[in-house]
Amino acid sequence: MLQIGMQQLKEGTRLEGMLPVVNHELKLPFCVVSGVKEGPVVLITAGIHGAEYIGIRTAMELSAEIQPSQVNGTIVFLLVANPQAAYSYTRLFVPEDGKNLNRMFPGKKDGSLSEKIAYTIEKELHNQADYYIDLHAGDSHENVMPFVYFAGAAKEEVSETSKRMAEATGMSVRVKSSATTGSYNYAAIQGVPSILMERGGGGVFSPEELDSYKQEVKNVLAHLGVMKGTCEPEKVPQTEVLTATYIDSDHQGFWYPAKKPGESFQKGELLGTVEDVWGKKLQSCYAEYDGIVLYETVIMGVREGDSLIAYGKG
Repeated sequence: MLQIGMQQLKEGTRLEGMLPVVNHELKLPFCVVSGVKEGPVVLITAGIHGAEYIGIRTAMELSAEIQPSQVNGTIVFLLVANPQAAYSYTRLFVPEDGKNLNRMFPGKKDGSLSEKIAYTIEKELHNQADYYIDLHAGDSHENVMPFVYFAGAAKEEVSETSKRMAEATGMSVRVKSSATTGSYNYAAIQGVPSILMERGGGGVFSPEELDSYKQEVKNVLAHLGVMKGTCEPEKVPQTEVLTATYIDSDHQGFWYPAKKPGESFQKGELLGTVEDVWGKKLQSCYAEYDGIVLYETVIMGVREGDSLIAYGKG
């Protein structure tokens, strides 16, 4: 029987609670919807980056709306994985230690807070999941086109199942990740088919964007046979990005993007520049191939090492 912390889950019930972080006073809010029939366990996490609010709101609303009678198996929602960042509008990092939680997996039970959170999620949630959906967005300084990553560094059968989950979202672009870091990638390497979904950014979202995000998650749940009362949509053409390029700033300065997320470009086109206060170009970013912009920084001020833009090609 599935157990979270000290709480065991009963069939046909909803359970709301707080998951204690190992060796720390922090607790993480969760909701579990357990169906009346046996089936797989799907883990859905949000707020690993606390200022990515549309993912958090999507998890909050779905966890409240989905009824046990609609579920075959169990859906576990970790509603906010990085609470203090969410409450303080902190981009990327856990405020208490200044680390990126999504780079800490599998974590350490005796490490800093980020490492303890990662350890808790891995030991308490990854280990009990059959499938995993991680909800992200552009952070407070970013904007992204709607797209979905699927785990590509896992065993072939896990990666293929992850790919089918990505296709089921109905999003127009999927990206094969070659990374081994991150909550969803680590889970996949351990054998759990996993995807990471992206939409929106800047800490704001419209009702229409929220509805789209919720439907995309429900599409995956229907595909997995976990959620009843909704029909998996017909598969739409989906572009697969096999190569992705991530450009960071080489300087402290001001960033001026030349393209927007979702826009296509040709090899050699200018994607953006970093300039100093006098307008002198410090860095010019040119496309290495024909492709599409996945996400970019939308604020002017950047530091050396900050992310500027990500783009990819099929």
